Amino acid sequence: MPKKEPKLDITKRRIKKLAEENADDLKVSKKRPSKKIIFIEIDEEITTIFEKLKPLKIKNIYLVVPKRALLFQSIINLKILKRKAEDLHLNVSIITQDLNGISLATRIGIKVYDKPEGHEHPSLVTGKFADSDHISPLKASVNSIDQATPSRRTERKFSISELIRKGAKGFMISPKNHQNLSKKGQKKKSEKGGLVVIAPNRQALISLMVISLILLLTITYIALPGATVYLTPKSNVLKVTANVVLADYERNKAELDTRPARQIASYTFTSKIDKVFTYQATGQEFQGSSAKGIVTVKNLSNSDWPLLPKTRFQTAEGLVFRIQNQVTVPAAKGVTAGTLNVEVTADPVDVFNQGIGQRGNLAQPTKFFLPALSADNQKRIYAESTEAFTGGISKAQKFISKQDIEAARAKMTSDLKASVPAELQSSIDKRNRSDKTNLALLKDEYNLGDALVIIPPNLEGQKLESFDVKGSMVASGVAYSKDELLNILKTELKLKKNPEKRLVKIDEDSITFKVADYDREAKKIKITPTIQGIEEFEVNPEKGNGERLIKTIKDHIVGKDTKEALNFIQNLPEIERVTINSWPAWAPNMPSVPDNIKIEIKHDESVE
Repeated sequence: MPKKEPKLDITKRRIKKLAEENADDLKVSKKRPSKKIIFIEIDEEITTIFEKLKPLKIKNIYLVVPKRALLFQSIINLKILKRKAEDLHLNVSIITQDLNGISLATRIGIKVYDKPEGHEHPSLVTGKFADSDHISPLKASVNSIDQATPSRRTERKFSISELIRKGAKGFMISPKNHQNLSKKGQKKKSEKGGLVVIAPNRQALISLMVISLILLLTITYIALPGATVYLTPKSNVLKVTANVVLADYERNKAELDTRPARQIASYTFTSKIDKVFTYQATGQEFQGSSAKGIVTVKNLSNSDWPLLPKTRFQTAEGLVFRIQNQVTVPAAKGVTAGTLNVEVTADPVDVFNQGIGQRGNLAQPTKFFLPALSADNQKRIYAESTEAFTGGISKAQKFISKQDIEAARAKMTSDLKASVPAELQSSIDKRNRSDKTNLALLKDEYNLGDALVIIPPNLEGQKLESFDVKGSMVASGVAYSKDELLNILKTELKLKKNPEKRLVKIDEDSITFKVADYDREAKKIKITPTIQGIEEFEVNPEKGNGERLIKTIKDHIVGKDTKEALNFIQNLPEIERVTINSWPAWAPNMPSVPDNIKIEIKHDESVE
């Protein structure tokens, strides 16, 4: 008798036949869409828009752009968009209600529509802008939206289990009397003669275990490694200047009550400054004796060198000695200098007007130069001592000179003027403590009275060590609210801040200003204060710019060599420093799973 085929193989053939009969039920529509609508975010850059267009195979693209979008900030952006689209053989149109965007796009030849109509974009129509900028509607018949999805059939679908039941209805696999399905398998019956157990194929089992192990290792290699990327955003100093008017509160109270923009109240403070100090006399009457000694004058020139009486010889320390009579130093003979020994006597005072006296007793050999000669001649003729100088005694009587009186008067006047800021600030501090205000002094703008300096009469020539000097001056200054000025400057900083950055620090101590105008009649001072702050790129993943930056970083470094990833991030204009900690430490590459790359932000402590 012919062998019966196993019922299991019969069932497989029936299922295959049923699947072929129902193949039409599993087909989907594969028509390509004729056009596509893409929505653009308000802060989306041209590079990001191009990345969206690049993979598309649809020829007609419509970009829905909101008002005040970054794309419309410059006509250059639209020109770049048009050129890139032409390179990709795409027809790009824009849907927007931004008047500036409509104007720019029309100028460079990009079609513009004002809005999409309907919930699923069946058509594009013109609205209130239809009469300007050559905007025209699109017909719904050509505006098919994404048709790449499978079409749904209305007929009832069958599950695999239903197909099996339908094809093998009533068919049972006999537990007895059938062929072995494996060459190594053996047919065994239970004692009751019911179920047949087939022994597994050992080779197939080993292959399954090897495949499972390989899959496990592959999954572990992909999913297990991790990396933490520490980013320090790049920061820079932001400096802003504003025009502010300080209006005297008493004179301009009515105007100040209306709170005019960039105008704050000012207050006048007046202080009387009194000072007393003791001035040390500098006049000296020398009563000691001058040191004397012998020096050897050397002449390196080719001719005799005459020296007049009272010719000065000076040491490096400023001590001055003189010859008393005229002498002539002989010329040099070849390379041998001409020499002459002469006696010199110390002056009463040195070049610093300090008494010499005992200091002129030179114990060590000393070199002298002639200060009256030029630098070149000082090299040709000079003097040296070989023996100690003696006879110098220090004794002098101080007296008050005319120069002392003039210097004391000038010093008192200078001290009074220098004390004005501190005295006015002291008055302002008292006001701040009593009224709980925060007033600050407008520096370098003071109204100074005449300095009154009192010096005792008939002091000139008197043999006194010192004398007392008294002085007084009345000065006034202007104070303003530091908090109000700071609020104005903070607002300017926030307005001038780069939209892609965040303001991390405002240096209140950096405020400087110049007085641009002073209306003394109206008591108004126009100043131009300047303040500095620090801004850094926004890399917070919870913010739009930060989220896009981190996505860009992950997209570029996933699976890359760690050094290559480090170089890529370091070259980004938004990043100041970057470090990468990989796990395990020996892993040469970044993780292949983006979720295994963790980004942490480390702000520069110096700007916090």
